[in-house]
Amino acid sequence: MRWKHLLAGGVVAALLVAPLGAPGAVAAKKKKKPSGPVVVGTDPEGDWGEGSQLAGTPAQALGGPLGQDLVGAELELAGDTLNFIIKVTELPPNGGVPEFTRYSWDFNVNGERHDIDGKWTNYTRGACDPTSGQCPPPRDPGPQPFIVRGECRVEPIGAINLTVCQELGVVQATFDPAAATITVPVPLEMIGAGPGTKIEPSAGTFGAALTASPAAFVTNATMPMDLLQVTKTFVIAGKKKGKK
Repeated sequence: MRWKHLLAGGVVAALLVAPLGAPGAVAAKKKKKPSGPVVVGTDPEGDWGEGSQLAGTPAQALGGPLGQDLVGAELELAGDTLNFIIKVTELPPNGGVPEFTRYSWDFNVNGERHDIDGKWTNYTRGACDPTSGQCPPPRDPGPQPFIVRGECRVEPIGAINLTVCQELGVVQATFDPAAATITVPVPLEMIGAGPGTKIEPSAGTFGAALTASPAAFVTNATMPMDLLQVTKTFVIAGKKKGKK
């Protein structure tokens, strides 16, 4: 009878061990969560207007309510779109200042200079911009327009150096007063980007990649503004397509 007890014990042991190695009992692999925004640059709060005649005066505090006090820059890949996220200390309750507060973000795509340039409303520049090769005819740029530009270069025109670029397209940004962010969605195709593409920092026209300033059509270096240095390179995730 002893062998029966041994056999029974072996069966029980096998039943106890089997679930651990059974295919159906293997824990499912956790799905990778989509990555969130990546911080590529920061800037101190309250330094709007440094280097201008407003520095050290009560008027320097105007940068916050105008939505021009930059504190952060982030990039986020969302499918086939690259979100450029501008963070400020605050935005007006409606989202932005029409025609007045201008944001410009210079960046390199695999070494080639590009920028995004926009406002809450931008009829002064978005309707007709001869510096982008877009005008004439005039057009309606739509709400919260940001112009995506490439082939950028600085040209001396009169007494100023003007950034001249080729317009690649117009996108509509989201101004979020609660989060104090401006999100500019740029299709990867529009800037010729794909898996493995490097979105690199650029020196920018005023010595920093991201600027927030008062502006009509152009921004002069003597104007009060805030500058943010982008210091990190963002690489588009995914596998490069093989050549046929």
